[in-house]
This record gives sequence, C-alpha cells and structure tokens, in this order.
Amino acid sequence: MKKLKKFKKQIIIGAVLIVMIGVLGMTAFSTGRNNSVAVVPYTVLSKVELIDSVSVSGNIKSQSSQNIYSTLNYPVKEIYVGVGDQVAAGDILAKLDTASLEMDIAQQRSTVNNSQKTSAIDLENKKNIYQNSKKQYENGLNSELINAENNVKTTEADLQTKKTTYENNKVLVESGAISKQEFNQSETNYHLAAAAYDKAIASLKSVKTKVEQDLKTAEANLKNAEVNYSNDSQRIALQKLEKNLADSEIKAPVDGVVTAVYAVVGSPGSGLLFVIEDTQNLMVTTFVKEYDAGKIHPGQKVTIKSDATGDKVLKGEVVKISPASTKNAAGETITSSTVEFETEVAILDHNPELKIGMNARLNVILEKKTDVYAVPYEAITVNNKGQDVVYVITDENGKQIVKELAVETGMETELYTEVSGKGLAEGVIVVNDASTVKPGDVIDLKAAKR
Repeated sequence: MKKLKKFKKQIIIGAVLIVMIGVLGMTAFSTGRNNSVAVVPYTVLSKVELIDSVSVSGNIKSQSSQNIYSTLNYPVKEIYVGVGDQVAAGDILAKLDTASLEMDIAQQRSTVNNSQKTSAIDLENKKNIYQNSKKQYENGLNSELINAENNVKTTEADLQTKKTTYENNKVLVESGAISKQEFNQSETNYHLAAAAYDKAIASLKSVKTKVEQDLKTAEANLKNAEVNYSNDSQRIALQKLEKNLADSEIKAPVDGVVTAVYAVVGSPGSGLLFVIEDTQNLMVTTFVKEYDAGKIHPGQKVTIKSDATGDKVLKGEVVKISPASTKNAAGETITSSTVEFETEVAILDHNPELKIGMNARLNVILEKKTDVYAVPYEAITVNNKGQDVVYVITDENGKQIVKELAVETGMETELYTEVSGKGLAEGVIVVNDASTVKPGDVIDLKAAKR
C-alpha cells in the first residue's frame, strides 16, 4: 500500500537540488496488455541538500527597547533630541520647568533647619530635667521628699512626748495629784499628736508617689524629645523634593537611538516621553502555530528574508518560544481554532537596510542533511514483502525497463524523501510517481522531454 503523506510545512534548498529538479523529464512508456503509451515523469538521481523547516513571518523589533517615563507634572521646558539621534546612557533628553519646585525646596529646607534647632534645644532641656530629677531621687535630695520626711520625724517626736505626758497624767489623776481638767487636756493633746503623725505619714507616701511619677514623666518627656529630634519625616519630604529636582532632567538610561519623541514643550512632563532602542541588534517577533510549536526550541538556526533586503538571506537563531499561547488584554489564554505561540528570533547578520517595524519572512530549520539522494514523496511505494521500494528505469538490450529497487527512507520534507540503499547512484533514473507504472513496463526515454 502507498504510504500516507504527512502534513508538514517544509522546504528544499540548494543549488544541487535545483539541478535535480531540472532534470525531470517526460517519457512515453508501454504498459498493460495492449502496450498503450502514456506520459511518465522521472528524476535523475543526484546528491542534494535537504532542509526541513517551518515557515513563518513576523515583525522586526529591537532586542533592547527602553521606554522613558516621568511621573512629574511640571511642564516640559526644553527638548534636546529628536528621532534618529544616537544617545549614550546619562545624556539629557529633556528638561522640565522647575521654578515652583525650587521654591518648595527652599521653603522645606528652612522648615527642616528650624525644626532641627527647636528639637535639639527641647531635647537638651528634657535631658537635664530627667537627669536632675533622677539624681535628686536616688541621692535623697528632693526638697519635697525631705520636707515630708522631716515632718514625719517632728510629728513622731511630738507624739511620743504627748503620749508620755498622757500616760503619766493618767496615774496622777487617779492619785489626786492633778485635776481632772488637766488630765483631759493631756489626753486631747495626745490624740491631736497622733492625728498629726498619721497625717504626716500619709503626706510622705503621697510625696514619694508624686516624686516617682514626676521622674517617670521626665523620662517619658525625654524619650519623646529624642523621638522628635530623630523624626525624619520633614527631611524625607525634603529629599523627595530634591529627587524630583534631579529627575526633572530626563536622562537616557541606556545607549541607543531615539526612535520616538512624545515630549512636547509646554505640556505636562508626566507619562511616556521617549523611546530608545538598539538599532544594531535586532530580532523578529513571530507567532508559531500549535502544530509546529512542539518542533521549535531555542538555539535552532533560522534563515531570514525581507522586502528591504531583496534576495539576501540573513542568518538568525531562535532565542525564545513562549510556554503559553497568546493571551488577551485580561491575561486570559485566547481559545480559538488557531492557537499561536509567540516566538523571538535574533537576527545574527547586521544589515543597515533592515529597520525596526519591517516585516520579515522566516524559515526555522528543524533538520538539515547534505550529500544525500532524494526522490519525490510519491516515488516510494511498498511491495508485497512490506519493503519500501522505488521504480527505476534500466537499459536491457536497448530497451528501458521498469524495475523494482528496495530502499531505506530517511528524512522527509513536504515534497521529497531521503532514500538510500544498494543500487542507488548518480544518474539512476527513478519514476516520480510509483502508481503510474509496474515492474516490467517498457519506457521510451528517447521520447522524453528534458
């Protein structure tokens, strides 16, 4: 049975192959019982180069493209470059009008300086207050605490005196040595002294609590003063303004050529202002169909042609193929009958005629063989032994006879198949379509048109 032809997109390249195709001829042959004459195309074997490839087209882009943005709303004051200008990293592309920004910086700088002085003075005062309070407390030098402690001692001594007098008078009044009135007075004095002592004790506790709280308050005030002194919010605000001033000079971040200018003098400087691209190192972005995507991988060689370069064939190389099919603006995979995978091909041959944005035609080389025999796909059939065979035309006693020749098949392209085996050699004539003849048919090569 005839083998089914595989659906592939391939090409055959090479001058040798062109020569082979050129020798296809037409000859009359005798077949069947009535030896009727028909037309038979044939191929004269010659060594060729076979290339199996995937053909695609794409758009030329820069391998390095940089969009230059600004977030500042100050108007554009000056533009220093135009489309086509070569720039180096650090070159100034444009400048914004920063008159109002410079006044804001001066005002903020004054605010920062005054705040620093004020917070430094406050920090020093709070530090002194805390250290003095702590020293007085730890060394027993706090005047309020000293007065309260002395009051306790005084009232305690008075209490002891009044208590002794009261107890003595209690004995004397019983013996009639003093009057009842005098005893009652000593008793009253004793109770008053006890009350005064209790009050002094309570006052001492209250003073201690107050002194300790004052010390804690002084410590807290010191920490707050330290925080205020270290507060960077105003300095950060100043740094932001100063950064805006530095960013008001729009600079090139990379070497390259200016390929687009969107900045307009007098208009706000926010948004996309310039595009810088490397015009020396180019690539082609293309999209590979689903049935070819599995054959493409980085490192494969590519031939490139374009209308701008005419018949010139440029070298390229696959650098990347997307792991996912193309997506829509929402990031969702596009599902349709045509699924494509974005692929990037680096252009290895620099050609000044190639421009960014041009279209290019690509052949991604999947397999390549040189110095092999190849025949049309239809020239191969299968005999009753299950062998792959071709029909060759041999000369026997002055007649051209069709004979069967077993072959080994190899690499296949869309139109041709590599063949090898005993009996294949330069000049061997192979029938292009095995279905048109059978072994033993007689061919009249003299009638062939070469």
